[in-house]
Amino acid sequence: MAASTDSAGVPRFSIVVPCHNARAWLRPCLDSVLGQSFTDLEVVGVDGASTDGSGRILDEYAAADPRVRAVHLSEDVGLGLTRNAGLKECRGEYVLFLDADDVYLPGSLAAISARIDDTSRPDLVMFDYERIFWDGKVVRNQRHDAFAREGQGVFTAAERPVFLTFLEVIWNKAYRRDFLSLHGFVFTTGYYEDVPWTYSTMLTAGRIATLDRVVVHYRQHRTGGNIHATRTRRQFDIFDQYDRVHAFISADPELTGWRRFAFDRSLDHILAVLAKPERIDPDDRAEFFHAGAAFAKRWKPEGYAADRTGRGFRRWLLIHDDYATYSTLKLSSKMLRGSASLPSPRKAVDRLLHRELEPNLVLYAAYWFKQYACNPRAIFEKASELAPQFRGVWVADADHVDAIPEGVEYVVAGSPAYEKLVNRATYFVSNMNLPRELDKREGQIHVQTQHGTPLKTMGTDLRHFPIAAKDLDLEELMRQVDRWDYNISSNRYSSEIWERTYPSHFEELEYGFPRNDRLLTATLDEVRAIRASFGFDDSHLVVLYAPTWRDGQDAVRTPSGLVDLGGTGIHLDLDRLAAAVGEHGRVLVRTHYSLSKHPSVHSSRVVDASDHPRVEDLMLAADVLISDYSSITFDYANLDRPILLLVDDKGTYENARGTYFDITEFPPGLVARSAEELFAALQTGRFAAAEAAKHRQLFREKFCEFDDGQAAERVVRRVFLGETEVPPVIPLADRRPAPSPHRL
Repeated sequence: MAASTDSAGVPRFSIVVPCHNARAWLRPCLDSVLGQSFTDLEVVGVDGASTDGSGRILDEYAAADPRVRAVHLSEDVGLGLTRNAGLKECRGEYVLFLDADDVYLPGSLAAISARIDDTSRPDLVMFDYERIFWDGKVVRNQRHDAFAREGQGVFTAAERPVFLTFLEVIWNKAYRRDFLSLHGFVFTTGYYEDVPWTYSTMLTAGRIATLDRVVVHYRQHRTGGNIHATRTRRQFDIFDQYDRVHAFISADPELTGWRRFAFDRSLDHILAVLAKPERIDPDDRAEFFHAGAAFAKRWKPEGYAADRTGRGFRRWLLIHDDYATYSTLKLSSKMLRGSASLPSPRKAVDRLLHRELEPNLVLYAAYWFKQYACNPRAIFEKASELAPQFRGVWVADADHVDAIPEGVEYVVAGSPAYEKLVNRATYFVSNMNLPRELDKREGQIHVQTQHGTPLKTMGTDLRHFPIAAKDLDLEELMRQVDRWDYNISSNRYSSEIWERTYPSHFEELEYGFPRNDRLLTATLDEVRAIRASFGFDDSHLVVLYAPTWRDGQDAVRTPSGLVDLGGTGIHLDLDRLAAAVGEHGRVLVRTHYSLSKHPSVHSSRVVDASDHPRVEDLMLAADVLISDYSSITFDYANLDRPILLLVDDKGTYENARGTYFDITEFPPGLVARSAEELFAALQTGRFAAAEAAKHRQLFREKFCEFDDGQAAERVVRRVFLGETEVPPVIPLADRRPAPSPHRL
């Protein structure tokens, strides 16, 4: 259902979305609003001086949809004042607030609009929500049954006080804008800014309606992303906020009957905050309790007596400032629950046996200990140049030690020497998660380099795709991710996805992929030497065909890595491909690193390079790339050479694995939906036409953002040498990728 804006240009809804460093969740939030069937709305996105690009995302949406307006603040003024800035810009009949990490469920705005009409434009409409957790678990609002039991008709808070016992939040209501303007409601500074707003609006409203429908998915961050779950002295703001509530009630004689209700709610909220170690530092607990007691003394109603329940007893302790009894009861409760248990005997023994960490010892690993390659290799080689005092040791499994070049120190995974080094190394640099049995020691630093820009779904998002997520253990995955100290990203698009799908406390290093440095720094002579090693010269048009693998067909994902099912990922007749590139054409074929089966090759113009140790060299040798959903397309785009995508199984692939965006809608070049179409593009030269070049340029601007040839140096300087100032990123227009001899 859609409605149109009235003649005065007033939309039905103004939705204020405040954000500060919320890029990982901002797109899903905005998409959930703009994708509603009800379209008569405006979105006022307010960026509180974000440093992570959230403001840029708002601008992006504003440029693409006239219903979105972006407001940029010069400083981070806190959530309350950021909302006030958005409220000033609202033109809609009703105002809603949606935090940047939450989402609306489909059909929600249509249902709210219908309820407004059914109840003759009430002051506010209250609706339901669910908590959604990092692993996809959804939990209903504990008081959701009140909507069906007491939500009929239109009422005041005094007539249905149960609706003031809900969590004090502002995003579960739609407010008539002229009601807000009439009473001059604004948000306060500090944490818990929802509290005075909720009480003042609910107690003032003459006509309240409810909607018995879940509208908001309220995100519960695994890493305490909610500011209220942040250990800080600002948690003490709760006392100022409830002072405002009680002052508001005391100023209006008609609200006298609410004093006890608000007092009990205040004490319960204060005690709930005190009970959360993620909010109150142990050193601040006593002070917080005493501040709560002072608050209780200020606002305790005359003749007040705590009720004879466990909750009432805790209130009594706070009112009487009896921290000694309170803390004794809390400690006893913890001991009964076992939270004060001793560490495991094995870990205690381990600590006794471990030597001190070696500050300059670095362990490197790539592709489950099978290769000397990718981003770890580039970092290792740059560290050898810039920081030779660091000892780099590669980890290889027993079947792949031949992959380690002569002169490079290595250790066999699982061996006694490996166990010794694992316990002594300060740094781990890898492009995959390390084995589950590895216990990270205090002081050890893990650098997750990743091994591609994510088109296909990753991490916790895999739970939506049973074929791809076979045997996925989310708890174990997160235990491994919790080891990461740094995560390397080649563009802000990737950063948003890594932060969302791997919810943990790592630092994002937006430095570019170190392995791609070679694509920017290789010389013409180096490129010619690589081509000559395959028997190619400048006259040859070299095509690299590098498809990815298919979940459940070529390989299957397990917690310890990919299991080869005997597929090749090849979707082209290689002999016909050789014929399509012509007499002076040559084809390099590269199957995915996880697949051991080699493709069938008959033409002398086709070279199977699946076992070549360095995929960057294959990219440098190629004048054209043919791929599909592989991350190699993002890397190859750095060379600014033609790319063709074969997506003959797009629907099947997206159903089995899923993608973060439709690659055919934003391609790196020409898209072919069949082998015949691809062969024709090669024969006619369409793959190198102006239209394909235009797509490639847009693709490069988005995904080659930080790959400028200096990524490895940035990592070495930041992680190993501790430098905070690293070489700035060279603008895309000023970069000079490695040249293609065939195109000179």
